[in-house]
Amino acid sequence: MNTASSDPAQSAVAPQIEAEAPPRGMDLKKITTPILLHLLAREVRVPLLFMLKCKLTVSRFKKTIDPRFPAELVDMCALPLWVYINLKERVGQGRAFEIMRVAILTGGMAQWNIAYRAVEEERTFEHLCDEEIKVNRTGPTRWNTLQVVDRTERRFEIKITRCLYHELTTAMGVPELTPVICQIDNAAFNSYLPDRVVFTRGGPGHRIADGAKECNFVWQRYD
Repeated sequence: MNTASSDPAQSAVAPQIEAEAPPRGMDLKKITTPILLHLLAREVRVPLLFMLKCKLTVSRFKKTIDPRFPAELVDMCALPLWVYINLKERVGQGRAFEIMRVAILTGGMAQWNIAYRAVEEERTFEHLCDEEIKVNRTGPTRWNTLQVVDRTERRFEIKITRCLYHELTTAMGVPELTPVICQIDNAAFNSYLPDRVVFTRGGPGHRIADGAKECNFVWQRYD
């Protein structure tokens, strides 16, 4: 399902980037679990027991997920989804959402910076554009369908025409979690080169999660 566009007009815009094996990811639970335990301290009587129960029963939850979803995507998303579903039953959707928002954003930012090689490479606009294409081919967004719309020295635009993250959350009855995943993009892209590169989707309502047919991603360089 790795689907960067093959349109010849777009291939002239996008650089030729060699395919790579998916990078070995870090265990994000080492980041998100301590955060969840802290945030749950005022919500459930024994946070550690709550988390342990979720981890011990997540395998049963996975069996309820449609097998059309890639196993790696399910492995990455199943536990956060299961924690959220169980937490909603305990504290209600509003509180559960805010708790998971903080955990997902924090873990997602760490994952993003590793996937986009923010330490290994010099942070430049060119590298950011290159890494966006690479990550769609081999990284955490490789299950989404990406098309390059425009690329110049000062502007980069793509569109996502299929988002398996949203399809998965919707299939499991928690579509409200997709925008949290989208927020990782807002936080990460706008902190990569703060003020020098600005990321936007063109305002509210331009995401698949909002009901739009596609997600618009635009980066503008200002330095």
